[in-house]
Amino acid sequence: MKHSNIKCIYGNEPYLMEREERRFLTACQQRAGEAPEQTVFEKDVPVATVVEAFQASSLFGGSGLVIWKDCPLLPIKHGGRSRSKLTKEETWFLAQMENMPETNGLLFITKMPKETSKLDTGCVFFKELSKLADVAECRPVDNKSVMTYVNDYLAQHNLSLTSRGDRYLRALFQTWETIPLMYVFSELDKLQIMLPDGTKQIDAKDLTALFAGSMEKNLFTFTDYFLQRDGAHTLPFVDGLFAKQDAFLKNTGYVITRLRLLRAYKELLAAHCPPRQCDEILTGVNRGKSVKYALYSLKKVISYWKIEELDELISQIFTLQLNIRRGMAAPIDMEQLICLYCHHKGRA
Repeated sequence: MKHSNIKCIYGNEPYLMEREERRFLTACQQRAGEAPEQTVFEKDVPVATVVEAFQASSLFGGSGLVIWKDCPLLPIKHGGRSRSKLTKEETWFLAQMENMPETNGLLFITKMPKETSKLDTGCVFFKELSKLADVAECRPVDNKSVMTYVNDYLAQHNLSLTSRGDRYLRALFQTWETIPLMYVFSELDKLQIMLPDGTKQIDAKDLTALFAGSMEKNLFTFTDYFLQRDGAHTLPFVDGLFAKQDAFLKNTGYVITRLRLLRAYKELLAAHCPPRQCDEILTGVNRGKSVKYALYSLKKVISYWKIEELDELISQIFTLQLNIRRGMAAPIDMEQLICLYCHHKGRA
């Protein structure tokens, strides 16, 4: 039987974890009629000490909340089989939780040490804890899930995106590996301040100032201008995106992916490929990611490039990557390629 005064929060997304914690604290306060007195324990505290804290009753009838961060009974998965038998200490601990005073609360918070880390949800203690506690997994947000949070946020403020605004954000988020919600919401807070009074719908032009200065936004903007062969707006981003070797390799990888998409799209159109088959092929080229929103920008620049130019440029960037790894070139050499291909716009 689950207990409303016991909760387990784990994951990698700070905003979602903080939100779950706030909700639990609010529920504890509403249940007790007052703010509970909090006791926070770190990983290595003895189990008996935690039990003593959450079993304690105030002489004045108050409530208490025990927060145990990175509880060692909830291990990170490192491969191999999960433990299938409880220790005597774990069995005793679970029994004490069952008999915890209703006025008190117990909260487990486990922050994953790496984005790729996972809690060992197969271990027997977690399974038994899940029978007693409300469990909240806070996974990292990626480009597939972020728009749900964006749209929910906007709806709470009586705002919505136009189709162009939606496409713009989805295309922008394609450049992000993981997306911190705290940052996203702080930028949306800024957007609300900048919007004229009475605005209900947000268009792409309203969003261009958001996420300014972030590597992902700069890469998105750079690639958009570069595919338009707009050298004046492209070159200011070169130093920030390509001056350091690790950033150079990652960011040129994204640029090559977009160039390959554009090349494949030109070929498929020339072959009169049916739209559904075209989407399937391009999704494969895009490493399984949807191309629905990338195509919106590619359609605007497809006439600026010849297939031969794209082949040549992809080859030159790949060669430059190879020479960077060998120590035979400098990241800033990317500027020469940009100047070369922004010198004129083809009409193919």
